[in-house]
Amino acid sequence: MKTLRLLNYLMVAAVAVTLLLSCGDKEQKVAETTKADSLIGVAHKNHEYERLLELADTLQASGHITAVQADYWRGYAYSRQSLMRLAEKYWKQAVNAEIHNPEELKYYAKSANRLAGALLLKGEYEATMKVAAPALNKMRKADYRDNSDFAYLLAAVGCCQLKLGSPNYASVNFDRAMEIFRMVVDADPTKPNFTTAIVAVITITENYLQLNNHEEAFKWTLKFMELLDIYRQLPNPDSNFIDKQQARFDIYHASALEGMGNHEEAEIVFNNALKSHYIQTNQGKLEAINYLLSAKRWEEAAENFEVLDKQMQQYNVTVSMDIIQHYLLPKYRANKGAHFTEATNQVSYQICDQLDTAIVRMQHDAAMELTTIYNTEQKEKEVIEQKSDLVRQRYMATVFALVLVICCFVLIIYFRHQSSIRLEKAYSKLEAANERNKETSRMKTSFIQQMSHEIRTPLNILSGFTQVLTSPNMKLDDTTRHEINEKIIENTNRITELVNKMLELSDVNSKTVIERNDKTPAIKIAEDAISAIKANEEATIPIELKWGEGVGQLSMQTNEQAAIRAVILLLDNAERFTKEGSITLTINLEENMVKFIVEDTGIGVPAQEAEHIFEEFVQLNEYEVGTGIGLTVARSICRRLGGDVSLDTTYTDGARFVIQLPIS
Repeated sequence: MKTLRLLNYLMVAAVAVTLLLSCGDKEQKVAETTKADSLIGVAHKNHEYERLLELADTLQASGHITAVQADYWRGYAYSRQSLMRLAEKYWKQAVNAEIHNPEELKYYAKSANRLAGALLLKGEYEATMKVAAPALNKMRKADYRDNSDFAYLLAAVGCCQLKLGSPNYASVNFDRAMEIFRMVVDADPTKPNFTTAIVAVITITENYLQLNNHEEAFKWTLKFMELLDIYRQLPNPDSNFIDKQQARFDIYHASALEGMGNHEEAEIVFNNALKSHYIQTNQGKLEAINYLLSAKRWEEAAENFEVLDKQMQQYNVTVSMDIIQHYLLPKYRANKGAHFTEATNQVSYQICDQLDTAIVRMQHDAAMELTTIYNTEQKEKEVIEQKSDLVRQRYMATVFALVLVICCFVLIIYFRHQSSIRLEKAYSKLEAANERNKETSRMKTSFIQQMSHEIRTPLNILSGFTQVLTSPNMKLDDTTRHEINEKIIENTNRITELVNKMLELSDVNSKTVIERNDKTPAIKIAEDAISAIKANEEATIPIELKWGEGVGQLSMQTNEQAAIRAVILLLDNAERFTKEGSITLTINLEENMVKFIVEDTGIGVPAQEAEHIFEEFVQLNEYEVGTGIGLTVARSICRRLGGDVSLDTTYTDGARFVIQLPIS
C-alpha cells in the first residue's frame, strides 16, 4: 500500500512539473484572457445573469480572470437579480482583496463604486464612507483618478458629508467630481459619458433638494445645462437625447426655483418642459410629479399619476413596500389635495388591498434570498475544500521530489492537522453565524406576522362596509351612511398609521440630525401627546400630567412634531401594557435638559432587559398586541434631537421611561 502511494505521488509530481513548464506561452495567455472578456461582455450585453455567474466561476477556476474581477461580476449579476445581500457580499470581497496589477485595480474601483452606491441608497452613510474613503486613497496612491469610478466615489463621499452635516466638505468633493467628469467627457465625448455625468449631477441636485437647500440645487442645475450645451455643440447630436435632458433640466430647475420662492419663474420654466416630447411619455410625467407636488399643483399631479398603473403593467412591476411608499402614498396625497374624493378613496382601497400582499411577498423574498445565500456559502465551502485538496496534493508531490520520503509524510501530517484546526474554527464561526441568522429571521417573521394581523383587522372592516355600500338593493339613511363613512375613515387612518410606523422604522438607523427650528413650550408638547393618545378609542387608562418648578413658562428649541411623536410612542407603550391603574407624565428641569417621565402601573420590564427592549422587533411577550418597534423609533428620534430615552430600572411598580431633550 505504501509503495502504491509513493508511485501516485511521483505521477502527480511529474504532472505538476509538466503543467509548470507549459505556462510560458504569454501570447496564448493573452488570447485566452481576451476570449474570457469577450464571453463576459456578451453575457453582460444580453442580460444573461445566470450565465454571467457561471462564467465568473469557470473563468476564475481556470485562471483566465482574477478573483477581484470574478467577484465584481458576481456582485453585478446578483444586483441585477435584486439579490442585494449577495451583491454586497461579493463586492466587499473584491474591495478587501489585495491588488497586484492594473486590471485588478480597475475592477477594485468598479466594486468600490457599486458597493458605495448600494450602501448610499440604503442611507447607511457611515458604512458608505468606510468603503469610499479607503478606496479613494488607494486609487490616489496608484494614480488612478481620471475615471468615472473615482468621480462617483467622490460624489458618494460628498453625499454622505452632506447628510451628516458637513456641507462645505461635500461641496469640495462635488466640485472635484464634476471636474473629473468634464475631463472624461472632453477626452471621449460620447453620449454614454454625457449620460453618466448628467446622472451624477442629478443625484447631487436631488440630495440638495431633499435637504431643502434649494440655492445649491439651483447652482447644480446650471452645471447640468453646461453639460447639455457642450453636447449640443458636437457633430450630429442626438435630438431625442437633447429633448429628454432639456426636459429633465427644466423639471429640476423649476423645483429649485419653487423652493427658493420664485414661483412665477418656476412655473415658466416648468411650462417650457411641457413643450418637450419627453414630458409626454409616462416616465416624463412621473418625473414631473416632484415639482407639481412642491408647487401644490395637485390636480396636475393627480392626472400624471394616472400613468402609474400603465407603467407598472408595462414593466411588470411587482407591488412592494417601496412602491407603496414612493408612488401610492404620494398619489394619495395628490388626489386628496385636488379634492378628488372618489380617486382618493380608490387609492386608499388600493393601498389596503396591496399592502398585505406586499408584506407577504417581502417575507417570501427575504426567505428566498437568505436560502440563496446559504446555498452559495455551501457551494463556496465545497470549492474551497476542493482547492485545498488540490493545493495539498501538489505540494506533497513537489516535496516528495525534493526531500526524503519520511520528511514528506511529516509535512503532510502537519498540514492536515492545521487544516483540521482551521476547519473546526471555521465551522464554529459558521454555527454561531447561523444561530444569529435564525434569531434575526425569527424576530422579523414575528414582526411581519404581527403587522399582517394588525392590518387584516381594518381591512376586514373596510371590506365589510364596501360590500354593504355596493349591494344593489341596499338603502341606507343619512345617519347610518355617516357612521359607515366615519368607520371607513377611522380604519383607513389606522392602516396609514401602520404604514407610517414601518416608514419610521426604515429611518431608525439614520444618523441625520433632526432640525430643531421650533420654539415651543415643554407643557404644550406633553399636552399635544396626551390629546393624541386620548383620541384613540382603545386608550382606556387615564393619564395625569404633572410638572416641576420652572417648567410652567419653559420654552424649548426643538422640533415640535418629532418631540411630540417620541412622547406619544412612550404613552402608547404604557397604555398597551397597563391593564389597570394609572399613567403619569411628569416634566422636570435638570441643568440644560428637559425630562419627560412616563410612569405606569403595568407589567413592568425586567432590569436585565433595559437595553434589549430598544432593539428592533423585540417583544418580551409575543402574545401581546404590538409591532415591537415603538421604543426603537422613540430612541432614534430622541437621539437625533440631541437627547436620549432610557428605562429607569429603580422603579418597580410598573415601568418608568425617561426622555431627555436639550432646552436649546
